[in-house]
Order: sequence, then C-alpha cells, then structure tokens
Amino acid sequence: MTFLAIKNIGKHYGPVHALDDIGLTVAAGSRTAVVGPSGSGKTTLLRIIAGFETPDTGQVLLEGHLLADGPAVIPAHRRGIGIVSQDGALFPHLSVAENIGFGMERGQANRAEQINALIDMVELDRGMLDRRPHQLSGGQQQRVALARALGRKPRLMLLDEPFSALDTGLRENMRKAVARVLQNAGITTILVTHDQAEALSFADQVAVLREGKLVQAGTPQTLYLNPRDRETATFLGDAILLPAELGDGFADCALGRIQTDANGRRGRAEIMLRPEQLRFSMIDGTASDAVCAGNVIDVEFGGAVCTVTLALANVAGVSPLTIKSSSVGLPEIGSTVHVSVLGKAHVFDAVG
Repeated sequence: MTFLAIKNIGKHYGPVHALDDIGLTVAAGSRTAVVGPSGSGKTTLLRIIAGFETPDTGQVLLEGHLLADGPAVIPAHRRGIGIVSQDGALFPHLSVAENIGFGMERGQANRAEQINALIDMVELDRGMLDRRPHQLSGGQQQRVALARALGRKPRLMLLDEPFSALDTGLRENMRKAVARVLQNAGITTILVTHDQAEALSFADQVAVLREGKLVQAGTPQTLYLNPRDRETATFLGDAILLPAELGDGFADCALGRIQTDANGRRGRAEIMLRPEQLRFSMIDGTASDAVCAGNVIDVEFGGAVCTVTLALANVAGVSPLTIKSSSVGLPEIGSTVHVSVLGKAHVFDAVG
C-alpha cells in the first residue's frame, strides 16, 4: 500500500533546477534510501517532505492526505513527521531525559514511563538519563536523537545523513540498530545519504537522484545488478565496463563469450560486470596459452576482501580489471592468471 506519494515535484533556486518533476512512492512500513552526488537534490527533497521547504510544483501526499500542492503546504509541525539530522541537534543544556521528553506534554501522567520506554527502545541504559549530551559518545547521542523523534509518535521518520559523523565500525552498528528499532516500531522511514553501501544495506527501496532528476528507483539488488546507465552503475559501486557484440543471450567481449541479460538485443553495446563476478585461477605457461588470461599488476591486501588488479593479455584498449578476492591464495604481482566470469553481464538500456 502506498504510504507516501511524491508527484511531479519541482523546485528552483533562481536559475538552478534543484528538483525536476520528481515522482516517487513509498510503501507503509518500508525503508527508502535517497542517494546521489552532492547537488543532486536529495536534501531538498527531504526538506520538502518534512515541510521545511515549499515546492514550486507538484504534490506530497501522506496516507492520502495532501501535505503540499505547489506552494500551498501544511506546516511542518502539523505533519506528524519525525526527523533526525546529522548532528542529532540535542539541546546541550538539557539532560538526556529532558531531551527525549522535549515536545511531550509536561503534565501527562505517564511521561516518565514513556521516556523510560523510549530509552529502552533505542537500546540505551536508563542510567544515562541524567547525563548531558557532551557526556555521551556520538553513537549514543544519535540514539537519544532518535528516541526524541520517536517520542512524537511520528507517522514517518526522516533520517538526514545521521551516521556520517560516526567512525566506520560504529556507523555500521548504529545503522543496524536504527533499522531494527524502526522496524520493530513499524515506522516508515526515508534515509538521505551519500554513502552508497549504507543505502544498499539499509533500505528496501533505493532512489538515485542526479542533477535534480530521479534516475532510477527500485530494490537495492535491482539497482546494483541492473543499473539503468553507466553513471548509476559506477555511483553505486565498482564496475567493470566493456564494449561487446551482443548475440542471442550472450556477449563477445575482451573476456570471451559470456552470458547477458540482454533480452534478445543484438549489435554493439556496453556491458557491465561487478568486480566480485570475476574469478581467477593460476595457470602454467604464458598468457597466450589461456582462453582468457591476465597479468597481475597489483595486489591490495584488505583483510577479508582483497583487490587484485590485472591487465588482460593480448587485448588492446581495455583498462586494467579489478577482481575482489579473499585473502586466501592471492597471486603474486607479475604472475599470469586465468579469468572466469560468474553470472550474467548487465547490458545498459538502449539510448533512444
């Protein structure tokens, strides 16, 4: 069921098109991530949903109720939407309990019980309730900010890059914890982030913005494995792009003949593989003895996942390829390996 509907939203700042005819639907109880490079319009879209900005054109509907119809809007405080920003925006002079309870009716009988329930919900110790924000770690501050937003009983939660200031390990743990809390509460969520891996792991739906336009929206798996164009492909992760000649369900390219998702297309095209689709094995002899071989020119040790860079032998005009590999059995620089492909190559949509 459609919970949030964004229809033909447009926004200008002088001559700049911040958003151009954006249309997106969000299902009830789902998590959507909006990603894009700097200046793509993702924060502007979030602020329009929240009610902090007014669109020039288009509509925003929440559970069928019109929140914005062009510049005619419902004020932010009447929308029932919670928001957690990058810095948490906690009040430094208030305790954790006072921050969480901010916005609640001070006279309500069960206010203290609600604050206790909220700090339990975000998996913090009740002993922290008397602390001030500066006595908390970054991750703890973000949990308090989330508890404060949940205290307003929002219909929709907006997360504006809430993990970007955290260290890598803490960031991943916080992302999982926040996803768990929101899922248990059954709250529909929209996350704005510049971190592609974060978007893919957090969301049920990912929407990619570029230059104010919605380029593609779908499940994380769909966007990662079947991006609409090369810009989306490279934005969402490392990609191997090769020219190819399409046949009946296959492509002839520098890696030999491999299967594709071309659906009957023929002729010249550009195909995409993700680095984890390539595998290498050691071979004897020279590169010319292999069906598809490469010379190892770099090995980057990364612990559980390492990167092997190789130049295809006897193939001109193809950039070095990267292969994601475990740390077990890494080849030496200068050695020759056989290259094979797992799964199908993706063929970008035909232009025009």
